[in-house]
Amino acid sequence: MPILLKRRNSEITRFRNADFIPAFYFIPKSILDRCGSKLNSIPRNPKKLLKSREAIALVESDLFLLAIIDAFAFMVWPFMGLGAKREIYSGYEPSWIYAHAAPYWIQELQDERILPTAKELLENGGVDEDFKYVSEDEISDLFAWLVPQAMAHYNMKAVIDTAKEFRCFEDFDYRNSRQKIDHYRRWYHTRVKNITVESLDEIKERYAENNDDMDWDVPDEHSDMERTVLEPMAVSEFLASLGETDRQILTMRMEGITLEKIAEKLGFKTHSAVHKRIRKIGLAYEKFSGEDFGFSQKKII
Repeated sequence: MPILLKRRNSEITRFRNADFIPAFYFIPKSILDRCGSKLNSIPRNPKKLLKSREAIALVESDLFLLAIIDAFAFMVWPFMGLGAKREIYSGYEPSWIYAHAAPYWIQELQDERILPTAKELLENGGVDEDFKYVSEDEISDLFAWLVPQAMAHYNMKAVIDTAKEFRCFEDFDYRNSRQKIDHYRRWYHTRVKNITVESLDEIKERYAENNDDMDWDVPDEHSDMERTVLEPMAVSEFLASLGETDRQILTMRMEGITLEKIAEKLGFKTHSAVHKRIRKIGLAYEKFSGEDFGFSQKKII
């Protein structure tokens, strides 16, 4: 049964995202602190939350839902036994999809009676209790067994193993990674007999011609990928500040969708226009965050 709310106009409607409130209280403070001040203003007392129209509006926002999805993906990924960073994959790769399917993990927590349901927290005006933060150590101890259990419960490993066996280009994020390069090498080694070898300078020159004179840059595999501008947890508050078109562009790019596809879906005449829009968004984020991610040097798209 959905959680219902009586609105100001006396209309009774469904409380959007209410089912995720217990999961929100389960996120460690160290992760929530990265979600921005708005989400951290939500009362950790269910009774007080239900009395605050501002808090209810935040829970019903896309920002709240995005934070739940990204936080749980961030927490479960290290225990999925994949041996690779989440950032190397696109939104089409099965392990990435499973990690971001928060309802699977939340349901497993509730089935184990570790997490209460929204009904248990919110019925009869809400539980009048301040929920303390769960520590990262507690999360690690718990998810070490619960994540593999949930994966077995939903037969995730079989799907992930099949994807590994039959890799495709769409599985990888637009950024370079060792795994992506290895896939390219295997693909062309097994399918091309006469391979034309190009110099690095030739590759850079061709890349610039096809991407509005943008520099081709070799990625540093030792850099902290979670500090890049497209890390969802780092930009959740920034996303909420964007206009609808810019938010759609950035969200689709985070999912690994090509510039050409974005241009086609949003009605831009060329992918070049999308590229320029992304660079403008990146410059705005640099101003927003106070950090230099390289957008002014045209090295990031």
